[in-house]
Amino acid sequence: MENRNSKVAWLISAVVAFCLLLTAYCLLPTPSVHADAYSSQRILPLGAIIDNPTIAIAGATATTGATPTSGAHRADIQWNFGTVTGSYGTCTVQAKTSYDGTNFLTLGSAVSVTATSNTLNAWSVIEQLGTTSVTSATASSTAALGFGETTKYTFACSSYGTGAPVTISVVYK
Repeated sequence: MENRNSKVAWLISAVVAFCLLLTAYCLLPTPSVHADAYSSQRILPLGAIIDNPTIAIAGATATTGATPTSGAHRADIQWNFGTVTGSYGTCTVQAKTSYDGTNFLTLGSAVSVTATSNTLNAWSVIEQLGTTSVTSATASSTAALGFGETTKYTFACSSYGTGAPVTISVVYK
């Protein structure tokens, strides 16, 4: 009888332990999701950040809001233009990054984009990595080799129409 009671006690203990673990798991906080007025940034569990910065392009140079990018080493970027009004000629997008949140330095080269109706433009910005040893860059007040605290994008053209709605998607890794 004692053997049977110990088996029952063990089974009850195992069920209680399982229920406690299940309850603790259900009470874990969900991954944080950040959103603000200029984007719908989401942080993925593996450290990637998905961001959708907004920009208003209406006849002049335009800049997105800055996105937190500390720890990023790469950005995969898509600009998908909707119905463009007027003609936009020789357009570029320049990534800019900041180490202090105030002063922005160019990150990589400006990328040529096509600003016509229903056009998708995609590219990547990859921070420079040393290959055999530590690499130091020449000091610069205008350019950066890696992602800083925040990153934003500046759109510019040689000639402007009156409206170029664009949906932007950036994945920082």
